[in-house]
Amino acid sequence: MIGFIIDTEFVWGFQARVAGLSRTSPSFCYPPPTTFLGALAEAIAKAEKVGEGKGKEIIPKLSENLLAIGVRPVNCIPVKYEDINRVIMISRKTSKRLGRNVLFPHPGDLEASFDSPARGKTILSSINDDPPIIRWFLVFKDNTIQLDRERLLLSEEQFWKIHRLGSKESRVSVINVLRVNELDVKSDNVVTGYSFPIVMSISIVDSRGRWEYEVYVNPFDIKRYNGKENPVTNYIAGRKALPFKIPILLTTLRQPMCRIKLAKGAVAYGFKNEVVIGWAG
Repeated sequence: MIGFIIDTEFVWGFQARVAGLSRTSPSFCYPPPTTFLGALAEAIAKAEKVGEGKGKEIIPKLSENLLAIGVRPVNCIPVKYEDINRVIMISRKTSKRLGRNVLFPHPGDLEASFDSPARGKTILSSINDDPPIIRWFLVFKDNTIQLDRERLLLSEEQFWKIHRLGSKESRVSVINVLRVNELDVKSDNVVTGYSFPIVMSISIVDSRGRWEYEVYVNPFDIKRYNGKENPVTNYIAGRKALPFKIPILLTTLRQPMCRIKLAKGAVAYGFKNEVVIGWAG
């Protein structure tokens, strides 16, 4: 197994909205785990010159190889809000004003060509003099993934090339990547400051600081893309979704911490004071 600890520095925050809540949907407190896997998949595809069609298989392969993923704030507080955005309608449909089928946007029906829904965003507000930084801890079974007949290497270089987490405006700079070849593995009571999944095999014994809940697409169960399945419908119905407990930083002097009891295959992977919760390899 192999671990990576990555520090990402944000320009302002990010936009990664909850799926299925109509046009006016809130953003998450932190980029979901699948968003990070998508950013990593993009970096791998560019480095290995993998095309768009074949590149869709990279995220399921990363998911299959994934043992643990967690995030914690280093120096910032997430502030969720919604603001008005102009949306341009690009489609072909029947215009009520013109009485015929036209291609939108259309100068004869401006009302149906544009919309202004409120869209969720998350500001990461720094609580010191540095830009907002959040830290990721990922553990994989192997340092390679199999894509058809090729084996693609997971290396520090690919993590350095991540440039956004969320929408195209959600710019980030990777400021540190640490590869961990030797991980401490524990299967009893542990203390962590990283986000972790809420499942029957992970029980909270005690906690300090502020913690919240968010529900993400399950990063450990991403299968090959199927055009017959609607991921939004699955998420709303709770299929292939996984609740996570996430830390909210209030001061850099006191990090949120949870003491956790592990059972039935759940384990903790540690490096020095960094501990992330996942599954046995």
